[in-house]
Amino acid sequence: MADENAPYTVGYGKPPSEGRFQKGHSGNPKGRPKGSKNLAGIVLREARQKVRINSSRGTRTVTKAEATVLQFANKSIQGDLRAGCEFIALIERSEESANSGTGSLQIGDLDRQVLENLRRRMTSLQSANTKPNGKVSE
Repeated sequence: MADENAPYTVGYGKPPSEGRFQKGHSGNPKGRPKGSKNLAGIVLREARQKVRINSSRGTRTVTKAEATVLQFANKSIQGDLRAGCEFIALIERSEESANSGTGSLQIGDLDRQVLENLRRRMTSLQSANTKPNGKVSE
C-alpha cells in the first residue's frame, strides 16, 4: 500500500486526504431507506391509478393502464400505423402470458394468421411511408 506520509499532489480526481472518507466508513451509512420505491414500483403504482374517461357509454373511471390500451385500440382503428403495430404486439404478449397460465383463452390458428398478416402489412406500410430522414409522412 502507499505510504501515508508520502507527498501527495492534490488535483482533478485527487481530493485532499483530509476530505476523504475514513477507512471503514461509508458515504451513505444508512443506505436506501426502506420506504423508498424502485422504478418498477413507481410504474406499477401509476398504472393502477384511476382516471376518468369519456366514452360512448358515458364517463367511466378506469385505470391508467386500461386507458392506455383503449387509446392504442382507438388509434389503430383510426389508421395510426405505429399504434396498430404496438397494439398487435400487445395482444400477442398478452396471449402468450395468458396461455402460460391455467384456464386461458386459446386463439385459433386462423386468428393468429390474420394478426400476423395484419402486422406484416402495417409494417410494410409504415416503412413505405417513412421518409429518408426517419419521419413518417402522413
